[in-house]
Amino acid sequence: MGDSAAMLGRQVDADEYGVLDTFSVPAPVRVQFQTQELQALCPAVEGIQPDIYDATLTYTAVTQAIESKSLKLWLVTYREQRIFGEHLACELYDHLARLQPAIADIHVRLVQNIRGGIVTVIDCPERNQP
Repeated sequence: MGDSAAMLGRQVDADEYGVLDTFSVPAPVRVQFQTQELQALCPAVEGIQPDIYDATLTYTAVTQAIESKSLKLWLVTYREQRIFGEHLACELYDHLARLQPAIADIHVRLVQNIRGGIVTVIDCPERNQP
């Protein structure tokens, strides 16, 4: 993580995926990333059974903002992981929370593609709150 947005504008090696680049902001701003490209493998089914999510990641950039290319490459790393959506939402939240205090007020929402006629929506606000 750094202020240089090092991935922007250059070819990125696969071993760099998963690193979040940041850059300075002049004042606090609210940021929302949305993607329909988040995928992980279903841990309950053998073989390749992808779970596909519409993900919304929201936070306040207090002193630093997350560079979007690095965010996309970070999310790509989940394509090969076997993880339930409930665990994935918390893992994404926990990873973003490591950037505090440069970012704050983090919220992760995952909406899983319809499976068996059921829509699953998972929200992960800051945990350990009363």
